Amino acid sequence: MKRLVLGGNDAVAYAVKQSHVDVVSAYPITPQTSIIEKIASFIANGEMRTRFIKVESEHSAMAAAIGASATGGRVFTATSSQGLLYMHEVLHWAAGASLPIVMANANRAVAPPWSIWAEQTDSLSQRDTGWIQFYASNSQETYDLLFLSFRLAERVKNPVMVCMDGFLVTHTKEPVAVFGDEIEEFISVKETRPLLDVEKPEAIGALAFPQDYMPVKIEQHKRISSALAEFKTLSDQFERISSRRYDPIYTYGEENADIVIVAMGSNAETAHLAIDLLNKEGIKAKLVKIVMFRPFPKDELIKAFEGAKKIAVFDRNISMGKGGITKDEIVGALGINNVVGIVCGLGGVDVTENDMVKVAKDVLDGKIQEDMILWGGR
Repeated sequence: MKRLVLGGNDAVAYAVKQSHVDVVSAYPITPQTSIIEKIASFIANGEMRTRFIKVESEHSAMAAAIGASATGGRVFTATSSQGLLYMHEVLHWAAGASLPIVMANANRAVAPPWSIWAEQTDSLSQRDTGWIQFYASNSQETYDLLFLSFRLAERVKNPVMVCMDGFLVTHTKEPVAVFGDEIEEFISVKETRPLLDVEKPEAIGALAFPQDYMPVKIEQHKRISSALAEFKTLSDQFERISSRRYDPIYTYGEENADIVIVAMGSNAETAHLAIDLLNKEGIKAKLVKIVMFRPFPKDELIKAFEGAKKIAVFDRNISMGKGGITKDEIVGALGINNVVGIVCGLGGVDVTENDMVKVAKDVLDGKIQEDMILWGGR
């Protein structure tokens, strides 16, 4: 294992290179583009034996990925924001067909107005398409989660999306531990699955009557739900070769905290600093970082929130007319009423550790009892 200085996009490209991917189909979009450029350079230099399919749109990119995966290929694609929205229709088809496609999404704000900066509304608006969703908070996590995603997708026969905040993760350079040959035993495993036989064509996705449709969807729900347990099993294997552990959620700080900060993606990195500051002041605080958003880690969150007086959820996203998406999911799944949602960082607005400390104190003291929008700390 060696250390390289990589941004999140670079980390994705290196992980794809080492994952024996058969087909890459993608269309460039800021801030995802350098993933595809790096992979294309690896292929051009003979470092990857991978078919690169150039397409005219993100919709076509996912359609090509579906075809390649249906015939047995290990397939990767990447996109961002408007590109992910353009894929929306075929995301359902990929999940419904049980295809283990892996996609990296560079989280970027959704227009209008046009923005190229970080926000998670793009991927969270796809949470009901049937894709497993991970959220990485730094380049190392991005790199590692790609390997886990290929194995998990093939184990449960379901597509996986690895999300990372645009520029804040995709372009921020930091040391990343990169595997040598030690990853081979883990990533070379490929699960058997039903494949489309091109010599014997058949219809897929035919019209289903109500009595046939609902059982198919129930089975799809069971399949994606099984990913929680399977992810833990694969994480055990991954930890043995990397000494790095990944679980559906990650916690940091005081175990029996009075105030819990919940965050995903780059906000979680900032929250680490906020937790240290709060604990230094004698306020018992803990971070709960959600790594796996779909399937939703309900039981893990229940355990993590035990004993907390207040929970402050910092959402770099918004469901218009409702509020922060993560906060809403937590309240809906757990049925708890000590949660306050803070919508922040939309369109890449900075969220500092001091912002989080001030808000967390106000939530704990009861000065903030209703959801709020934090605009650049003002």
